[in-house]
Amino acid sequence: MRMAAAFERATAFLACLIAAVLPTLATAQVPAEVAQGKKTAVFRVKYVSEDSLYIDAGRNADLQEGMKLSVVEPSPDGVVSDGVRYRGYPHVAELNLVSVADSSAVCEVISANGELRVGQLAFLAPESFEDRHLAETARETQDYPILVGFTSGDPVDQELRATKVENATLAESPLGVMRARFGFSYGGIREAGMNSAQVGMMIDADMTHIGGTYWNFNGYWRGYLNTSSSNPSGTGTQTLTDLINRTYTIGFVYQNPYSANTIGIGRLYLPWAPSLSTIDGGYYGRKVGAFTTVGAFAGSTPDPTSWSYNPDQQIAGTFASYERGDFSQFHVISTAGLATTWISLSPARHFAFFENNLNWKRYFSFYNSMQVDAARTSPLPGGGSNPTGISQTYNSAHVRPVKLVTFGVNYNYFRQLPTFDPRLIGTGLLDSYLFSGLSGDVRFELPKHISVYGALGKSKATTDEKNSWNEAFGVSFANIRHAGLFLDLHYTKFNSSFGSGSYESVSLSKNLTDTLRFQLLGGSQKFTSAFTANTNAKFVNATLDWSFARRYFVEGTYGWYDGSAMNYNQWSTMLGFRWGGLRK
Repeated sequence: MRMAAAFERATAFLACLIAAVLPTLATAQVPAEVAQGKKTAVFRVKYVSEDSLYIDAGRNADLQEGMKLSVVEPSPDGVVSDGVRYRGYPHVAELNLVSVADSSAVCEVISANGELRVGQLAFLAPESFEDRHLAETARETQDYPILVGFTSGDPVDQELRATKVENATLAESPLGVMRARFGFSYGGIREAGMNSAQVGMMIDADMTHIGGTYWNFNGYWRGYLNTSSSNPSGTGTQTLTDLINRTYTIGFVYQNPYSANTIGIGRLYLPWAPSLSTIDGGYYGRKVGAFTTVGAFAGSTPDPTSWSYNPDQQIAGTFASYERGDFSQFHVISTAGLATTWISLSPARHFAFFENNLNWKRYFSFYNSMQVDAARTSPLPGGGSNPTGISQTYNSAHVRPVKLVTFGVNYNYFRQLPTFDPRLIGTGLLDSYLFSGLSGDVRFELPKHISVYGALGKSKATTDEKNSWNEAFGVSFANIRHAGLFLDLHYTKFNSSFGSGSYESVSLSKNLTDTLRFQLLGGSQKFTSAFTANTNAKFVNATLDWSFARRYFVEGTYGWYDGSAMNYNQWSTMLGFRWGGLRK
């Protein structure tokens, strides 16, 4: 009887508990993101100060410094979900994320259209939302869209940038990001006892969805106007720093997910065939069907790292490209086109170009670029002729069986001597050209953000009596002692049809504080070639960038070059203005 009474009391208590809790469970709304196991892109404002505010999420939501957010009033239904981003609520403010903790973050107010209050909602801008998604995908699958051995930077970062370009899709109305830096500089060059002054300008822009449209303006440009003081009138020195500055890209791009048209104007790569190097001009592409794009391009060829570089050259052509899949599974993009070049308005080459890129998750990637020239005869008296045939091809296949190791096989061929500027060899910007013939490479991702990489191959030029070994080795430290210090050490020895030699280089960069940055590139090269007299050189390039006020910065650069044909010191001081956030 006692047990029965106790059981009845327990049953009554349980019934009362269920009656009290069940209505609450019935009316509670579980966020869709939690139910699906996804990280939300909408957060609450939990503290507001004069020109900044805190939100209730940080690293736990994969937020990073530099991301952009928009603030809106809470929805009438009180639900915090990703749907807030699509409802078209008026924006109270635009934010730039400047500091991230584990579960909170500090945001700088870029612009405000109303009063900021605790409880308002902040959601990631489309570009930042896409960046976070790509970063998560990269961590999960370690995509390698195009693997080319021995680049000057970190291959993972470069390939992630390529992924962002090729998969830039927006599911919502455009929300623009307007941040940029521009400045004016004064400096000079001292060479062999002669001086020349330099007045210059710099633009560093990241502007998306300008005026609510799908036009973007992105990139970096720096130019100089030489004013000689001691040099003979009309002469000037093109320095290593000047050449490196010419490898950057900047321009306007129209990319609308709801339009079949894509347009680019400026100094840009052709997105469907970057092996053509940059052009100063423009391109137009139109999507035909679900997977094919056709278009045309034209402009000059200013990039001194191009294998067919000539400062007086122009190019025009048409193309067709097929793209299908995505980098999380299987992705293929294949491009074919016809192009013509002129040098000082005289016809030079008529060629077909092909570019193919195939990827399967993180495990396998294949890349091929090829140019086939039509037969031509030299316009010079007694000039020779060249038959139709392959003028240049680069092929690369890489396998990544496990996360920490990547193996690759490469084949590089030139029928004609490349005309890139050999002064750039020691910077690492020409590494993809230095190995002619067949080579293999390997890369190890070690703990503590350490990467070790190397390549080995044999090359035989037409004048060689026997094959020559090509070799390259390097090691990079991405975050030394958790201090944000990046260091890369590199050695390459090569022998190819256009010359032979070796170089050693060191690259060092560090954010000393949130507003002070330092970069250093130094090295030496030995180069034997018939098409240049500047064979041996040592160089150092250094940059110090300091944001001394909220909207102003100064930058100092120094370059030292000691070569067999050129010896000079170059310096420059820049004062500039920036907008759109403390971090650029």
